[in-house]
Amino acid sequence: MKFNWGTKIGIVYTAFVVFILGMVYMAFGEKFDLVTEDYYAQEIAFQEKIDSKNRYADLDSRLKIKVEEGNLVLYFPHEEGVKINGKINCFRPSDESKDFIEELKGSSTKHSIPLKRFVKGKYTLKVDWKVGEKHFYDEQIIIIP
Repeated sequence: MKFNWGTKIGIVYTAFVVFILGMVYMAFGEKFDLVTEDYYAQEIAFQEKIDSKNRYADLDSRLKIKVEEGNLVLYFPHEEGVKINGKINCFRPSDESKDFIEELKGSSTKHSIPLKRFVKGKYTLKVDWKVGEKHFYDEQIIIIP
């Protein structure tokens, strides 16, 4: 069977429309996880986070994270006996349902989190703490074995 040039153009246009509709259908099926639901509220407070990062950078020592005896242990860069308040946001980039927040309330310079709270893989620890009236902030990427 022979097609004339008008039929061929019609087939090409129809195939193009079907392709575009297929791409639109696939795009609507894509899942987009937000990093956080209150993105705009956190954006307004971003200058405080920058100041906290700068205060942390001015410290003589760094926050150390180690795996010891089935626990993830954080050693804060302050002298022993100092009370630390704040939170540790354990953020898993690949799955929002695996995120959790660990509270620091009047704890010492050492804090441990049981490894069973984590799922194997990559986490970003967003540590925000306060000593006296000074806020500090650090982010570290860890891999849970």
